[in-house]
Amino acid sequence: MYGVVLVIALCATISTAITTVAVATGTLFIIYNYFRNKEFPQFDLELLKVLAIYFAAQILIALTSLNVAVSLREVIGEMHRFLPLIFAMTFIKNKSQLQGVLIATLISSLVNDSVGVYQYFIKGMPRAQGLEYSPTFFASSMLIQIPILIFMVKEHLTPKILRPAVIFTILLSVFCLGLSLTRGAWLAFVAVIFIFALLEKKSRIATAKIFTALLIVFLIVLAMSPKLQGRLETFTDMNFQSNSERILMWESAINIFEDYPIHGIGQKMFEKIYNEQYISPDAKERPDEFMSGHTHPHNNFLFALSEGGLIGLASFIFLYAYFFRRFFLQYKRENFMQFSAGLTLLLILIALHLEGLTDTNLNQVKIMREFLVIAGSLIAANKFLGEIRN
Repeated sequence: MYGVVLVIALCATISTAITTVAVATGTLFIIYNYFRNKEFPQFDLELLKVLAIYFAAQILIALTSLNVAVSLREVIGEMHRFLPLIFAMTFIKNKSQLQGVLIATLISSLVNDSVGVYQYFIKGMPRAQGLEYSPTFFASSMLIQIPILIFMVKEHLTPKILRPAVIFTILLSVFCLGLSLTRGAWLAFVAVIFIFALLEKKSRIATAKIFTALLIVFLIVLAMSPKLQGRLETFTDMNFQSNSERILMWESAINIFEDYPIHGIGQKMFEKIYNEQYISPDAKERPDEFMSGHTHPHNNFLFALSEGGLIGLASFIFLYAYFFRRFFLQYKRENFMQFSAGLTLLLILIALHLEGLTDTNLNQVKIMREFLVIAGSLIAANKFLGEIRN
């Protein structure tokens, strides 16, 4: 099972197919072990209870969906996405295994970043997207990579011979964040820097050094790219199409909620219902021979609200409030560490949700697998990092 977690961490940003096979293999291992030994591994019961409540709500929404079969398949798929979290939490047992997962994450990040640089400078793509489905999700991946890589350096969980590679990948990830031209992710990154500075008062000098270096890298990207400079100028321009279209989609999502306030339209229904019934007459981005139409409203909360109504929004907030609380309590327990596992997870979660105010990112398989396998590994680290320090 540790090998399964290692494969998921290594291929999280590289190949959905490989990680899907790994998750299926891990599930079969657990089933086989149960029939052989008549027992399950010691799963985290608190997490299982929270997931049970969340998915009970999701099943209720699916059963009232405009297309029950499609929504139920989506719920099963979402259950599947949480297995890497459970695997990592259960089967990461010691520091060396954690190091293995972190090194696999380093390799995965380096490959993803390298592809993004190649796309932008060699292929001439207008926005780097690495091995993700779009530049937006590439930026989401950077928001996960940067904190976990800093954690690797600060806590000396990487062999000395690999530390220069980790530092290089941190700088490269910031560089790629700029090349993605994803404005919501830029704002999330800057906000997380300030949040980190507020939380870590005892290491503000070190913080200033780290993020000054990262800011310099970002400014270098800005100076090299007129396109990036142009994107910065569009932040407050409501006539810019990307901005105006988002506002129209948000209004449509609210209109859907007003018509289906309790249980929403059902999972995986936004694309069809929005593009066929609720798209604004003023919207310019419509389904045609060039695009199939928007599949989400570019906001995690409005996505949950439109597809799941009040039940969907409440369950979404419940689930991520649990993770926020768990990560924060772990951060408080790890006050002996400069850049702790709990703090790393807290910053990643905040960054994803801040970006998720203008882009829907938590419904993406690759993003969720990358985040959840790291989250599971660092939650498991809480069992032994304190003992090592003591």
